[in-house]
Amino acid sequence: MFNNLPLLSHALSRRSALKGLAGGVALGALGATGASHALAAEQPPHLPATVVASSPRFLCNAIAATRNGTLFLGAPRWETMDDTPGVFRVSADGTLQPFPGGTWNQWTPSADLATAFLMVNGLHIFSDDTLWVVDQGIDPTTNATVPDGQKLVQLDPQSGKVLQILRWGKDILPPGATMNDLRIAGDLMFVTDSGLGGIIVHNMRTGNTVRRLSEHPLLRATYAKPMIGRDGHIFRDKDGKRPLVHSDMLEITTDRKWFYFSTPIGPLRRLPTSALLDNSLTDAQRAEKIETVTDMPTMMGTAIDTLDNFYFADAERGRIMVLTPEKKKLVLFEDPRLIDGDALFITADRHMLVPIPQTERLPPNNAGVNALKPPFISLSFPLPESLHGHRLGNAASSL
Repeated sequence: MFNNLPLLSHALSRRSALKGLAGGVALGALGATGASHALAAEQPPHLPATVVASSPRFLCNAIAATRNGTLFLGAPRWETMDDTPGVFRVSADGTLQPFPGGTWNQWTPSADLATAFLMVNGLHIFSDDTLWVVDQGIDPTTNATVPDGQKLVQLDPQSGKVLQILRWGKDILPPGATMNDLRIAGDLMFVTDSGLGGIIVHNMRTGNTVRRLSEHPLLRATYAKPMIGRDGHIFRDKDGKRPLVHSDMLEITTDRKWFYFSTPIGPLRRLPTSALLDNSLTDAQRAEKIETVTDMPTMMGTAIDTLDNFYFADAERGRIMVLTPEKKKLVLFEDPRLIDGDALFITADRHMLVPIPQTERLPPNNAGVNALKPPFISLSFPLPESLHGHRLGNAASSL
């Protein structure tokens, strides 16, 4: 579907957490804790990659597509990109159009927060084909969250009509909380908080929202393991401070039995989804049900398919990996252009979309030096039916 899409001419971006701010993972039966299997010795298949987005200026760290192939890009207001519209829709001729238009894409410090994107950190399209936007509500001039700025916005991908806006108070988003990503399973929406560490569960039918495992150590990163990019690059700012990004990735198995989560440095963990929904449990009791699945390299983006294969972007080696339900790690795709491949998205016609924001080259992650190398691209490549004899599934988007 994306092989013949023209190159894009404008803007793109996505994980504000890795810009010095506090920034899924599922498998049907990954098994209990323990060391992960060694990487398979087989070479990755040759998968033809197409550049579906290219910009001389703006980074893209979020990407999603409707069933008919309409492509959307998320563009956070990182350094030198504070005039980005935040969200783009790709036109038929490959140009980028601010979406949904108007005040939504024209934020200024004096703008009405109710109808403007501040810091877009995520996009996702589920089975109802509507677009969800995660706005972290961060003022780029101060790197601080603006009161009432954080929101989830659901949009009609064709008309741009705003279908709903979700905002929560301090009981759900306490000071320091930063929404990162979301998944939907049935009537339930799950959102990670990478600022403090925590999981938000919102029932879209009843409107009830709860916060789970807030600031629990198993959801928080530590300085024991640095974030690492290509060629051993360690993320640090000009003062040597390394970013701490807490609960970030999340995925839910096809049968909705398991909830997987991780920080960008791992390890990958899981707990029964039922534990998040059981109001009779305390967070301490929920934590007792958390299992460590496997250690992970530094990763930026994830996806899951209908066979509960978990895909992740290995930032350290510039490749896309598959973690099978049996905990075998397989190399799916390698490319020298994969500099911090971010949020992965599997399309309806089984293509993998990968935005490449070059996050490690941003000044806050590169000792204060801007080493970004435009153009900034997003790639697409087809998913094979199998990988070294292991079957791969289809897009797993539920609503």
